[in-house]
Amino acid sequence: MTSNKITKLIKDLNDHDASKRRQAAEELAYGDERALYPLVKALRDENTGVQDAAMRSLISIGGEVGAYMVLPLLREDSLLRNTALIILKEIGASTVPLLPLLLKDKDDDVRKFALDLIWEIRQCGYPEIIADMLMADPNANVRASAAKAIGTLQYREGLPGLIAALKDEEWVCFSVIEALITLGDERAVEHIARLLKNPSDILRHMAIEALGKFNSQASRDFLTSHLSDIGVNRENEEAIAAIKSLIEIGSTPSIPGVSDLLIEMFTEGDWDNKLIALRGLADLREGRAINQIVDTAGSLDPTEPDNEDKLFFIKESLKRLGCSMGIVKTLSEPSIGYRGKMIAIETAGDMQCRDAVPGLLELLKTNMRDIKRASIQSLGKMSEEGSTDVFIEAAHDEDSHVRKAALVALGRIRSKESFDTLLDILAEEKYSDVKEEAVKALIAVDSKAVFSLLKKFSDDIKEMAARYSGDIETLLKLSKDKNAGVRVSAISSLGKIQNEAGFKRLSDAMHDNNPEIRRAAIISAGQETERFYDDIKSALKDSDMWVRLYAVRSIGTSFRQDMLKILMPMLKDRDVPVVISAIEAISRIAGEELPAVLSPLCNHEDAMVREKVQEVTERTC
Repeated sequence: MTSNKITKLIKDLNDHDASKRRQAAEELAYGDERALYPLVKALRDENTGVQDAAMRSLISIGGEVGAYMVLPLLREDSLLRNTALIILKEIGASTVPLLPLLLKDKDDDVRKFALDLIWEIRQCGYPEIIADMLMADPNANVRASAAKAIGTLQYREGLPGLIAALKDEEWVCFSVIEALITLGDERAVEHIARLLKNPSDILRHMAIEALGKFNSQASRDFLTSHLSDIGVNRENEEAIAAIKSLIEIGSTPSIPGVSDLLIEMFTEGDWDNKLIALRGLADLREGRAINQIVDTAGSLDPTEPDNEDKLFFIKESLKRLGCSMGIVKTLSEPSIGYRGKMIAIETAGDMQCRDAVPGLLELLKTNMRDIKRASIQSLGKMSEEGSTDVFIEAAHDEDSHVRKAALVALGRIRSKESFDTLLDILAEEKYSDVKEEAVKALIAVDSKAVFSLLKKFSDDIKEMAARYSGDIETLLKLSKDKNAGVRVSAISSLGKIQNEAGFKRLSDAMHDNNPEIRRAAIISAGQETERFYDDIKSALKDSDMWVRLYAVRSIGTSFRQDMLKILMPMLKDRDVPVVISAIEAISRIAGEELPAVLSPLCNHEDAMVREKVQEVTERTC
């Protein structure tokens, strides 16, 4: 900004029109130190819009000089003082070197403001001064702010002073405890524990919560001993706090009365307490709570973002409670709602809870299709050969999702007796996604038998078989099928098998008359650039854009600089997607030559090409 412009804007700060003053204050954000004093004066403007614009511009200019100009406002009325604190906090690091003088100020508030700024900015080169203030400042509020700052700055040399300050006034002690938690030094545990004998209810409560933040044996011992002294009492908030802290550090006390208290906390507490209680109940493997846990989970709306984490935590806790009669009974409990029932079914399956099998089988008889789907999926997760008949029957269910889940289970079991049934299902099935599961199950049960039946299959079934088969003979045969879609699918799968006959077929396919076959072959060859070098090099001149594009990508995966000469002509390809792929490939192998290689494209007629060059070269153009 020119000097004339700054001078004009400073003059406009005194204009009678408030909108003009506000605009001037906004534009001075792009000025320099000459604008600081006029902007500080503008903070007193009668118009709040001008005040706000001046504040933002002072933050924008910032710097140590800007902070210096604002510091005197800490002695003004509350509005200007709060504005100054916002500005100094936002200026940040440049403010900190100016604060030592304020730490010695006679005004208690000014010293506190300085410490609060250090706490907000979270950096300081003179923490020892703050440690001295904790011990010697006459004002309790200042000492409390000093404690907070020591914790935030992670000034471990200040630990002895913090420990000594645990004997300070109650208000100071609160901040000291918070600072000790922030430091996380276990040497403080013993000293915090002494507050458990303090006559102040609030300090004892804070000490209990603080000990729950230190995951040490000492904190466990102190909390357990204290709980033993005061007893487990639902009416005693201190006992509840001690139990919660022990849960936090993974040491739920297994003493009489704790389980009942946790069940009540889960039932009647807010969600913070519910989640803590849930952890404790899982630690104790308290099955009596399962009904209530499942019902509560079912009451949560899964579409609400906040409930996603809660549901996950509940499900994980149910798994920790294990396969017990509690989870089994929920499957037949009429009081459990639909969503809760679904969660119980899914959890039983995830745990492979075999005791739940009879209940899940019974649920297959329901008319509620989602319950049936979930039940068959859970049964599938713990499928055994003896349960083949159950899945065969479910594979004929009227609901396609149930059929699909049953077929997945049959594929997992791999029972030979299901092969003929799977063939029948495949012949009758209408939906392609269910057909795919039937094909996968057939291949899992007997891939050789599937190979022998290829001629009898329709083209769509053969295409699926090619997609999921890992048998080289099957794939080689299907790669020469009369149907192009089947050939493409088989060629695409050949790349997954390291086999010389497969490699030979891929090489031949790269010269097929059908461009779709050529594309599939190049993609299937993957990163085997060396093996198929001549074929891929030839594909760079292919008539099909996509064949050329995938050939370029394949060469780019080699990371060999000698490939640069082969790729450079592709920068002149007639199709933009090929050019962009060539730029990407070259960017991976060109090294220091990259800017020079790509500079001719800076004037390319296509904007996407120009943007790509700038992207990979960090603005060569």
